[in-house]
Amino acid sequence: MRLNALKLTVLVLAASLPLQGTRAFAAGTSSAAFLQIGWGARAAAMGEAVTAASDDVDGIYWNPAGLNGVKRLQEGFTHNSWLDGMNFESAAFAVRRDTVSVIGAGIGYLNTGDIERADKYGNASGYYSSSDMALLFSYARVLKPRLSAGATFKIISERIEAASARSFALDAGALYDYKPGLRLGASLRNLGTGITLAKTPGPLPLGLRVGAAYQLKKDLLLTSDINMAFDDSLSLHFGGEYLYPSLVRGLRLTLRAGIKTSAMSYLGALSALSLGFGAEKGSLGIDYAMTPYGELGLTHRLSLKLKFDAASSEKSTDIMVEKDGIKVKRSAEDVYRETMQWFSEKAVTEKLNAREQADLLGKIVDKFGPFGVDVSAAKARLDRIKNGGK
Repeated sequence: MRLNALKLTVLVLAASLPLQGTRAFAAGTSSAAFLQIGWGARAAAMGEAVTAASDDVDGIYWNPAGLNGVKRLQEGFTHNSWLDGMNFESAAFAVRRDTVSVIGAGIGYLNTGDIERADKYGNASGYYSSSDMALLFSYARVLKPRLSAGATFKIISERIEAASARSFALDAGALYDYKPGLRLGASLRNLGTGITLAKTPGPLPLGLRVGAAYQLKKDLLLTSDINMAFDDSLSLHFGGEYLYPSLVRGLRLTLRAGIKTSAMSYLGALSALSLGFGAEKGSLGIDYAMTPYGELGLTHRLSLKLKFDAASSEKSTDIMVEKDGIKVKRSAEDVYRETMQWFSEKAVTEKLNAREQADLLGKIVDKFGPFGVDVSAAKARLDRIKNGGK
């Protein structure tokens, strides 16, 4: 029993696993190569440089700390029309538990289609199938006003005809708002047990990614990643996202592009490029990405996202407050503005020191951020205090 040569080549090359040199493992020995196929069209269009830019349900794959960007509930579905008739599908959801934590779950499935069977003489003798699947369970939490972390537990299974195997892995990630507009991120992926399929053992594709995301302008985001795979050469990733002025009220159009160096040496310079776009209106968002793989052809990703917290970004959720012993419903934005005014007066009248002011501002950000309120003023003031300003 053996895989069709072209399908095997596609699976290994396109997942960036044919490696040069050795590190923790011998080159090219990693199993479960499908774990290298990224989820979501947005990330693919941006050259996979989203370790620090992760802020929605796709963070379940790229950086679980990014799930803290979910305000209420999000669902994501991606169809990846890959190479040589292979398709990769993924689905995920994330829901906020409270003001500081989010949980999520997802499933990824690779179907290689029909694979030609050949006997020991190389003669065709029918077809068989192969598939790979991963179940993901994530938890993310805000640790401090500018620091968040998350972890994803994976159950991995592979099957080739009658042979099957299972493995377990853990991802961990963190995000840090270094200063206004600049976020740093890191993620360790696929730390876990090896997998043995058809009596052939192999480790999982363990890797460490670090990155930065810089909001250059209100409508322009620039990102970069360094991918340090333990069984691959180091690769660089760069991406950009431009929010295009929309002519239709309520419709957000986004243009994206990216560069990644991981496949250039064996698939050509064109394989480094990626392009895509996104459209979002209300709770519905659609993203598309196109990525070339040299002579192997083009891949196309189409993602559908349902953000049930989208409405809160335009009009904040009402919250219950107590006034004169009676509970009333108030706009979160109004309460936030009143709270910031109260803070300013309190800081002066009670002569609060820098630490006391920082503690109060951190609580304000944690309280109102999950409601979709724009807390950038509180964050900026918190940064100034921590940097020694006023």
